[in-house]
Amino acid sequence: MEPLVSVIVPTYNYGRFISETIECLRAQTYAEWECMIVDDGSTDDTAEVVARYSKADPRIKFFRQPNRRQAAARNHGLAQMRGKYVQFLDADDLIEPEKLEKQVAYLENHPDVDILYGSVRYFRSEAPTARLHTMWGVDKPWMPGISGRGKHVLEVLIEQNIMVINSPLIPRRVIDLVGLFDEALPPAEDWDYWVRCAIAGMTFQFADLPGTLALVRSHNTSSSVDRRKMYTSMLRMRQKIESLTGDPDLRTLNRTQMINDQEALAFETIMHGPLKDSLREMLRASRNSPTKKGALKWAACACAAPLVSRRRLTGLLTTSLTRASLRS
Repeated sequence: MEPLVSVIVPTYNYGRFISETIECLRAQTYAEWECMIVDDGSTDDTAEVVARYSKADPRIKFFRQPNRRQAAARNHGLAQMRGKYVQFLDADDLIEPEKLEKQVAYLENHPDVDILYGSVRYFRSEAPTARLHTMWGVDKPWMPGISGRGKHVLEVLIEQNIMVINSPLIPRRVIDLVGLFDEALPPAEDWDYWVRCAIAGMTFQFADLPGTLALVRSHNTSSSVDRRKMYTSMLRMRQKIESLTGDPDLRTLNRTQMINDQEALAFETIMHGPLKDSLREMLRASRNSPTKKGALKWAACACAAPLVSRRRLTGLLTTSLTRASLRS
């Protein structure tokens, strides 16, 4: 028999999308899979939609839990899985038809590889056939396509996430060694997981095999839309990295990125958060600034925040703070 692939699908109020996600599994050229759909406390028709599929296809299994977010839902699915390999797939996303077949074959022929991943394309619900490299800025590939293990991979991972959650196919032995997702870190728990895999010495392999794209839907309710939550989660992740590696180069790189993330969080909070949260994040940015000039800039803007508009405040932060600008 071909090895079994366990597909873990967390879902929360995505009854309107999950049919497409299930259909992309049923269209796979590889038939030896089980799908563990974990409903994270949905209040829509998700259960009814999934029930129709699970009745017709015993490979589809349905579980429910109170709302604890996607990391807990993935962990629930991992506790139920029986497969040799794991495919993560969010309930609003898709994978191309040959992904399981080609990636299973690759891993079976390359037992030294721990995490096999490929490319990603994005699409909008209103334009489902469009395939974009990114939803931000210039439409060009953003994934570094890094392969290897150890410090070489960690340096890249500390700077940025290198894959979306549905890109990799992962042997069960990796999960057994590295453990479960950190339930305190959504929506950055997948990035944290790849960092932990790299620290554990896992070998990453990028292979852009035809027909194996991860397809990510962009819509207003995507978990990555709230950038304040993302930056807050990233800062928590970076605090974890400090305790997980003693390499001085990696810790220096991580601290530099932590400063950048804290400043980005402060900007987002100024633009979209209440004043008290803006003051808190600006003061944190001031304390963490590596230069006296930067610390003064953030502290001065915190003092000015109650007196000026959000637009004016961001203008002050993106220019040097002279006395003339403060007076104006």
